Amino acid sequence: MSPSLRGILAALAATVVWAGNFVVARGIAQAIPPVQLNFWRWTLALVCILPWALPRLRDDWPVMRRHWRHLALMGLLGVTLLNTLIYKAGQTTQSLNMALLVPTAPIMIIVLSRILYGEPITWRRLTGMAVVLLGVLTLLSRGDWRHLAAVHFTPGDLWALAGTASFALYSLFVRDRPRELSIPGYNAAYFTLGLLFLLPGLIVETAVMPAPQWSPAVLVGIAYSGIGCSSIAYLLWTRAITNIGPVLAGMIYYSLPLFAAAESAWLLGESVAAFHVLGGGLVISGILLATVDPRLLRLSAPKRAKG
Repeated sequence: MSPSLRGILAALAATVVWAGNFVVARGIAQAIPPVQLNFWRWTLALVCILPWALPRLRDDWPVMRRHWRHLALMGLLGVTLLNTLIYKAGQTTQSLNMALLVPTAPIMIIVLSRILYGEPITWRRLTGMAVVLLGVLTLLSRGDWRHLAAVHFTPGDLWALAGTASFALYSLFVRDRPRELSIPGYNAAYFTLGLLFLLPGLIVETAVMPAPQWSPAVLVGIAYSGIGCSSIAYLLWTRAITNIGPVLAGMIYYSLPLFAAAESAWLLGESVAAFHVLGGGLVISGILLATVDPRLLRLSAPKRAKG
């Protein structure tokens, strides 16, 4: 299996896990304040990754010290801001609005890649992005475009947009991960720094917000977010960015609403209608158009020169 194909599969797996987070978080967002939810999520994620990171600490520590600015930035974007902003948005905006804003991440990634790295925007990427967006809108409108016109945007949507922008920037800058630093060590380092940045908000929120309503549902939600979404998925996403870059990984992330719809049908018993099939087909087609290009991805292993 080539590195590019491994990167595609890693991005798909991370997206599937993150899609489940929307299903889980929907039931506990009102039971625990956003900063506290985010803090316990990432604390659990750090505990999960430490057994793999600590044995490498002696070799990783000098690299961590040299690249502490990059690690701090990753912690701020990927841990402190991203999910705190999303959980905050979930308290004041409708789920349809949230789903409409999620697909803007790949658009931001493409634009920011052009601005910061000079990465070209090809016709294939533009066309694929347009097809995927059409599929997402078909899913969100339930096959009736009049539903989109009736959406009422609230100030909470700005929180969601800020969270999406944080994820786009994280995906861009993670490509600069020091290659001599192990992935478990890398993630453990910026998980720790992100948790440190969360502490001031945690103290303030604990003092002024109601205490969390602890229940089995809340504990299961935190466990899924911490182990699956914050630990396993981020390891997969780091591997994906390393192998295929932020733009192509971002296009795969574009399929998150499709997986969220499928998981909702499975876990919540929601029916699958014709618009699900049509919208899902458009999403998959657009992703394939934007990402499956052998000349770009080099899916086939290069031939060795004779002699």
